[in-house]
Amino acid sequence: MCATLNDQEELLDLKILAYLKKLGPEYAKFLARQLGLSLEESTERLRRLAARGLIKRVEGRIVKYYHRQRKSVKHRNHTYYDITREGELLLREARKKLGFHFDIEYPNR
Repeated sequence: MCATLNDQEELLDLKILAYLKKLGPEYAKFLARQLGLSLEESTERLRRLAARGLIKRVEGRIVKYYHRQRKSVKHRNHTYYDITREGELLLREARKKLGFHFDIEYPNR
């Protein structure tokens, strides 16, 4: 049985949530490169996920990375997004219901 377009769209959204959950805040251009999306598609997906309350913009001028091999701090030049509690709950529910799991690897920067 072939997955529908809506199923594929939802899986990609779940993959973005899983990425943010595991690796922390990220920006549209980097996510696009990591997930094989165009910048426009990445930006639009982040906008829709934020409208649904599943992710939020990271406020402030500094982003802290706790997910890297060591803690680091970066002055941000982009709009970063991070997963919300609602996004984490949706991701957890999807993992239970669908047995869904993505292997998210640490990126080479």
